[in-house]
Amino acid sequence: MTGLAEIERAFQAYLLTGDAAILPHLRGNARLGAPDLLAVYGHAYRTRLMEALANDFPGLHGLLGADDFAALAGDYLAAHPSHFPSLRWLGRDLPEFLDRHPHPAYPLAADMARFDWAVAHAFDARDQVPVALADLVNLPAAAWESFRLVFADSVVTFPADAATGDCRQAILRDRADRPAAAGTGVAWLVWRQDDQIQFRPCEADEMACFDHMRAGGGFGTMCEILAGTPAASDPVPRSAGFIKDWIERGLVVGIEHDAAASS
Repeated sequence: MTGLAEIERAFQAYLLTGDAAILPHLRGNARLGAPDLLAVYGHAYRTRLMEALANDFPGLHGLLGADDFAALAGDYLAAHPSHFPSLRWLGRDLPEFLDRHPHPAYPLAADMARFDWAVAHAFDARDQVPVALADLVNLPAAAWESFRLVFADSVVTFPADAATGDCRQAILRDRADRPAAAGTGVAWLVWRQDDQIQFRPCEADEMACFDHMRAGGGFGTMCEILAGTPAASDPVPRSAGFIKDWIERGLVVGIEHDAAASS
C-alpha cells in the first residue's frame, strides 16, 4: 500500500515537473477522468505562480505586456520551479534569468526586473526608526574619525540603465510616453521612507562611499576614498553632504563609533 507521504511527494512532482506517476493513485468522477482532473490542479497551480510573479514584477509585466510576460514566466518557472513555502521568494532569480536569456525586443527587461525586485524587498523590510541629524551633530569630537553608519534593511542598491526608473514610473501610471533605454548604466538606490518607496540614481563617487560605509567602513577612510575620485576636490564637505542626505532621506538607522573605547 502506498503511504500518504509518498502520494503527496508524487503530487508535488507532478506540479513541479509534470511527472504523472501519481495518476494510478487517482480516480475521476462522472464529469472528468483522473488525467483531466489532475490537469485542472496543474493549471491552477501554474496560474497562481504566474499571478505572483506579475504582482512582484509590475514594471516588467507592463513593459512586456501580458502575453510576452506569460511566456517569460513559463520559461522561468520551468528553469526555476518554486522551492519555498512562501511565494515571496519565487521571483528572486528572475533578474539573473533575464541576464542569461535577454529579451531582444525589450532591452530594459532585466534592469526592470532588478528594479521591481528591489522595490519588493524595500516594501517588505522590517520597520526601523531612522536617526536624526541631531544624532550626528551630537557625536563627540573623538568619534568623527571612526564613526560608522548602520543602514535600514529596506535599502537596496543595484546597477541598471539610467532610464529604468522613469520608464517604470510611466508604466505604473499608465502613460504612453515611456522612455527608451538610455544605454548608460548607473547605480540605483531604493529604500522605504515613511511607508513610501523612494528611489534615485547615484553618482559613482557617492556609491563608492555608500558601499564603503555599508560594509562597516568609517568616516575617515570614506573621505580618503572620495579624495581619490576625480569629482572630489574637497572630500570632507562632500562626504559630509552624502551622509547628511542619507540621514535626511531616512536611510540610516544607527551611528556607531569607537570613541568611548579609545578614550
